[in-house]
Amino acid sequence: MSKIKGLVGTYAPSKGIYSFIFDTVKEKFIESNVYYETRDAKYISYDHERLAFPIQEEFAGVCVMKDGQVYKAGKEGCTACYVTQDEHYIYTTNYHEGTLIRYRFENDQLVEDKKVEIKEHAGAHQAILTKSYVYVPCRLLDRVYVYDRDTLEFKRVISFPEHTGIRHGVVSYDEHILYMISEDSCEVFALDLNANGAIVKKISLLEDNEKGGGAAIRLSHDEKRLYVSIREVNRIYVVDTENFNVLQVLSSGGDHPRDINLSLDDHYLFATNRNSGNLVAFSINENGLLEEKDNINTIPEGVSIVCYE
Repeated sequence: MSKIKGLVGTYAPSKGIYSFIFDTVKEKFIESNVYYETRDAKYISYDHERLAFPIQEEFAGVCVMKDGQVYKAGKEGCTACYVTQDEHYIYTTNYHEGTLIRYRFENDQLVEDKKVEIKEHAGAHQAILTKSYVYVPCRLLDRVYVYDRDTLEFKRVISFPEHTGIRHGVVSYDEHILYMISEDSCEVFALDLNANGAIVKKISLLEDNEKGGGAAIRLSHDEKRLYVSIREVNRIYVVDTENFNVLQVLSSGGDHPRDINLSLDDHYLFATNRNSGNLVAFSINENGLLEEKDNINTIPEGVSIVCYE
């Protein structure tokens, strides 16, 4: 593909969701615009030809755009920090309220289907979907809560050491391994989901005298590489999934790399640096290593990135 299209969700007081186009021949950004103006559209999800994201209007809730229509639902006290979706449902997690909420369409309306109250101020940071379960990392509890995918009934807890601050994860395509990044300890974990989430591999990304904040984690389509962003030190790490060693460390190209994401063909990685308000493009070579190609400073308060066709 000669052009990559993407969207970036942002914190208020930024304008909402931004779009960008990256030219892979020139290896330059050629377009950046406000795509949808709203307040606090932080984490965005694009799947099944639907765009879903949190909003803050009279109440905090979720917005879904599909088939040229805009649907809204929810009465939360503050905006969700994460949104994902499958064919039938849209899921949100709320960091401060400690909830997992599932929405569905009914009679051409978006309605709340089920709400799970984990614990107030749990730091619920993500909803990771597998065929059988939903995994919810709760940073402030150092735990991952596991729920039945169909019923959202509680199943078990995966515990981490105190002050780990477990944050985000990504599942291998056979759903055997869950890779996770911790915010407070800046460690990457590999969990065996066939053994109730037992930790089978772990690596610390920072030196003893360094402080950082683990942010995003992505898995290459061939499952050979993990890409991880760490704030404060403002770096991106490339980790080999087989030997669990760091292959490359480089600057994120800005301040506070809140999210990174891969292009659909795995030839590029994009990083949104929240504090410096810039979006950076990196090429990925045959060994999975990164090289910075272009940088634009037209997207302030960036939180999340999706690429789409």
